[in-house]
Amino acid sequence: MAIDTRKKRQIVAVCSATGGQGRTTVTVNLAAFLAARGSNVSIIDGDLQFGDLAMALDLDPILTIKEVAERDDSENSVNYYSTHSTGIDLLAAPKRPEHADMIDSKQISAVIDAIHGTSEVLFVETQAGLTDHALQVIEKADQILVTATPGMASLKNARLMIETFETLGLKDKVRLVINQSTASSVVKKSDIPELVKISEVFYLPYDSKHVSHSLDIGVPIVQSQPKLEFSKGIERLAKKLFAVERSASKKLPFRGLFRIKKSKRLRGKTE
Repeated sequence: MAIDTRKKRQIVAVCSATGGQGRTTVTVNLAAFLAARGSNVSIIDGDLQFGDLAMALDLDPILTIKEVAERDDSENSVNYYSTHSTGIDLLAAPKRPEHADMIDSKQISAVIDAIHGTSEVLFVETQAGLTDHALQVIEKADQILVTATPGMASLKNARLMIETFETLGLKDKVRLVINQSTASSVVKKSDIPELVKISEVFYLPYDSKHVSHSLDIGVPIVQSQPKLEFSKGIERLAKKLFAVERSASKKLPFRGLFRIKKSKRLRGKTE
């Protein structure tokens, strides 16, 4: 199976009301799944203070979105990419949280416009909450993925976020992704659509051991362990979000879990 994203170039915003809801996990694994099937995929880390996408892909960027802003060079944003072994192109967040103040929402918008035309799918992970930067991304998106967990507080906050999108006329673009959906919770899965007031809900299985490990070593779990239930959940999600066509998928390089000691984060190179 291959994902046919060429029919329409898409911007996909991945957001959440608070931190710890799975934005990075969903972003890197959806991107890796699509890249493995031949799609041209880019990611912008829009969590400008504490973005983890470079670490989640075991990349050590020399250039980031900070340098794009400093040089007023949004038209050439693709020249600031770091490229993952899967073929994913990442425009990383600044390496220091204080550098986030150097980037305004208009610059974010200009960067998205520049990259959108070069990618079949452009994922933008936003900061948690409804900041000006996040809303700038969300209003440009073709699809808005709101990530949450099955706890009551997370679902309440997701509902408030989605209600805000409805007031902005964006609700038709919103899909709710419940991370850790098989974790113990007082909330039944069947009750979630009514609680959050949204019909399109997708569920990813709970697998904290493998998911956390994949983030720690910088290898997307769909790349390293495609047969896990979590990886199958990502595949189902991708097929729902994007049109599907038949074709051979690329065989991607995999550096292996036994090379952990060589990981950049363990050498102290990732900030």
